[in-house]
Amino acid sequence: MVHYEINEVRAKPEEIDLFFRIQDNLRFSVGQSVFTEIQKKELINKVYSLHNKEELKHLQKEWLRTSLLTTQPLDSIRRYFGEHIAIYFAFLEFYTEMLVPATLLAIIMFFVSFFSLESLQGIGAFAAFNMLWATFFFVRWKRYCATLAYRWGTLLKPNEQLELPRPQFRGKMGKNPVTGFPEPVYSERKRNLWITFVSYPSVALCLLTSAYVLNKFMTERNKINNTAEQVAVQASGFSSFLWVYIPSVLYTVWTKCFSLISGRTAVWLTDRENHRLQSHYEFHLIWKLLLFNFVNSFSSLFYIAFWVQDLVLLRTHLAAQLITNQMTDQIPEIILPWIKVRLDQWIFKQQAKTLEAHADEYDDPNFMVLKEQATIEGQLPEYPFGHCFLFSSAFPVAPLFALLNNLIEIRGDGFKVSNVIRRPFAQPANGIGPWQVAFELMGFVAVVTNLALIFVSPETKNSFPATWTNGQLILAFVVLEHILVIAKLSLSSVVSYIPQNIATEIARNEHEMKLAVREERARESRKEIEQRKMSRPVSGWNPKAPQGQTRPGTMPLENAAQRKRDTAKG
Repeated sequence: MVHYEINEVRAKPEEIDLFFRIQDNLRFSVGQSVFTEIQKKELINKVYSLHNKEELKHLQKEWLRTSLLTTQPLDSIRRYFGEHIAIYFAFLEFYTEMLVPATLLAIIMFFVSFFSLESLQGIGAFAAFNMLWATFFFVRWKRYCATLAYRWGTLLKPNEQLELPRPQFRGKMGKNPVTGFPEPVYSERKRNLWITFVSYPSVALCLLTSAYVLNKFMTERNKINNTAEQVAVQASGFSSFLWVYIPSVLYTVWTKCFSLISGRTAVWLTDRENHRLQSHYEFHLIWKLLLFNFVNSFSSLFYIAFWVQDLVLLRTHLAAQLITNQMTDQIPEIILPWIKVRLDQWIFKQQAKTLEAHADEYDDPNFMVLKEQATIEGQLPEYPFGHCFLFSSAFPVAPLFALLNNLIEIRGDGFKVSNVIRRPFAQPANGIGPWQVAFELMGFVAVVTNLALIFVSPETKNSFPATWTNGQLILAFVVLEHILVIAKLSLSSVVSYIPQNIATEIARNEHEMKLAVREERARESRKEIEQRKMSRPVSGWNPKAPQGQTRPGTMPLENAAQRKRDTAKG
């Protein structure tokens, strides 16, 4: 709450000159976040939430020091880190559990292909299972996520017009059209112009660069393959292994480096777009990152599968890319930050010794607290998905590697968020945001890619009549693809994304809220009626007159009653 309130302090017109007199290089525009600008000028180094060592120790004992197969204490993670982090680990755990049946079937398919009993029917059945698995996975995850969000009180999001703007949001000081509160206002036209003429061309340039490098890679790969065929007779088993896999490994390493550059570009572009809400900012940033990562990771696979149409090369390249990605992800995400944390702790210990030796000259009461805190800033979590099912018919054992990677990543990310990075500020969340839409789109792409892989294989062409032309084969592919997509959509629409018990609880809460409002209105109406009765003058009664007397112009109540009886007799 303190961090939220500090970020909402914005410069007013009468304060601009005051800030400039305090610091020469400190200039503000009206409505700009004061705290954010002070951080940019490095007058304040960092602001972050401190770890509570006692609570963190208890959480680590309950979470990280248990078996890899033990379920995570999601409620405890949510209480300490917030819903944003808890939803991420809930997704990893749910994804890992759902990978178990896919892994069992993948192992069976691996042994089938190992004994040369692989058939077109088996590959088709495995691809159909992956399509059904992906659909069932997304439906179940939405229901599970809705259950968690309802339990944590974040299922129903407030209206966007009622949300306060981001601290980094810039604009002229104006008023919110709904609340009337003062807040910065920025032209939507300026944002759209920046997105159209800067963001889109920059993203396209990055994608073209990736395509250019892919073309160079495939050219060199063909040269290496020709050389490998010439020396295949003299080469040993290990040498032939290097000739086959090393180019794919080098290309994967390059894509990781290019992803870092494109990621920084995405952050810079999204910052310049100046989005009002944090949810809009994350939406545009994540979509850029997803587009970059998708092209960097899968463009070579699509090229090999459908342009070169070499399924053996596709399998080796996919295996090398998947395993290399999993290995290289652990180095920058866990190992290097862990080394940096240990180095920072050693430096702090040396500074503590110096501080104790000169305690009379320098005294910082926060030093002993800060020295135990992590010094690395956290980043938005990235949700792993894609390699397992986009080309599952070419590399059926991919779910096994994903399962092993997830078992390690759950504990690795838990260690990182607890010991390596600074404690993030809690953020409310009711889902995984744009990642959900991206994964669902990837599920539809997986249907098309796996079906296309089956159609381009020689076995499929031989199974159709020899009189069929390529046009007829394409038509058969389109018809079957539409049938599978319709089946996928039908399966998704049958099951509700919100469980029935949660929907019943929401309806009951709304009903109780309406009853409470109705009772409150009835209570206020009765109170108003009573007040009106008390304020109405009564004929013949004067509370201030002595007993037996009335105000001028009135008569006692008994005389008034006698007059009514006399009138009635007359």
